[in-house]
Amino acid sequence: MEPPERVENSSVFLHKTEFTGIIRISSNLEIHDLPVPRGSGIKWGLLHEESPRNNLMFVHQETLRLFNYSSTFSRFSDVPLTLVDLPGEEDLLSKKYFIPTKEKNRLMNEENLSPLLYLQSNCDTLSERDLYISELMKYIAVDAYGACLNNRKLPGPLRDNYIGRLNSGELKKFVGKYKFTLAFENAVCEDYITEKLWRPLTVGSVPIYYGSPSFKDWLPNNSSAVAVQDFKSPKDLAEFLHQLMKNDTLYEQYLSHKLIHEIRNDRLLENLRKRPKGLFSVFEYYLRNFECQVCEKIHRNESRTVSKEEYNCEKPSEKFNYNRKIVKNSWIDVWNIEKCGGKLLTEYLLKNQSVKSTEFNAKKMEMHKENKC
Repeated sequence: MEPPERVENSSVFLHKTEFTGIIRISSNLEIHDLPVPRGSGIKWGLLHEESPRNNLMFVHQETLRLFNYSSTFSRFSDVPLTLVDLPGEEDLLSKKYFIPTKEKNRLMNEENLSPLLYLQSNCDTLSERDLYISELMKYIAVDAYGACLNNRKLPGPLRDNYIGRLNSGELKKFVGKYKFTLAFENAVCEDYITEKLWRPLTVGSVPIYYGSPSFKDWLPNNSSAVAVQDFKSPKDLAEFLHQLMKNDTLYEQYLSHKLIHEIRNDRLLENLRKRPKGLFSVFEYYLRNFECQVCEKIHRNESRTVSKEEYNCEKPSEKFNYNRKIVKNSWIDVWNIEKCGGKLLTEYLLKNQSVKSTEFNAKKMEMHKENKC
């Protein structure tokens, strides 16, 4: 079979008389970008490694069921992208950016560093992470860089544009100075694990993680991160972290992948070792794998309906802040509106209609107001 032809926002395959599109969902994908009308027999593949925050319509079963194949962050998709942000096994074991505990203790005193690092500039999230972290800051010191809860300036060249240097050695050296890094995802989804977890793990700063409920399945070792979900409150978490701060032996139990040069997680190793060595782009490897699998499934006339477990995210909710006041989460309305969008898109496809953004969005809002979703 000839290699697939690439087009913007999708990859198109020709097999006999059928066209099949792999549609990559991204923050800049508009509803009119979708290849509709969709003819009889045409299959769709869903390529979606991003947070639901960027395109909430595609988190709902009403939309997911329109697809026949998937490559998402879920382990249950045809080609899982769970580890797409983790460069490789050697990055977890390498001591290139690792700073020993005694040196970290010295840097804390000499450079007046807090034990915890928080580096975020996306402050409007489904997970409401800033709400939790602002309460945590009452009980333990946190150096907050970026736009969110900012209380400290980044050093030197990172100050102007750290977002453009997320994979730079400069940033990795900087993160490596800290004993702990707050690694909070912007949404809570099964297997949605990003560089927020992998970066501190690869440099040797212990992640304090909130996000995928099943993230422990992918850690290098059983105690490679502190799970926020294991504590009843920010205060309880802070008390535990203070215990680790007082005892270097306990703290270093979280660094066995660096100190003992060992990874005991067979699931993690098996998935990482499937990759060819010397990859220029991990994402391109997974993309090509998905393209090939779709071609093979078309050839065998295999098709199915993508299920909720292949993009399984927690609905945002109103939460009590720690003064016992309910905090309104604006993402709840967006979530519900985009569920209407998924239902409406199905109606368009059944009628074999083209989608015009202005008309579609107006109808979607009307459905939401009339509680038709």
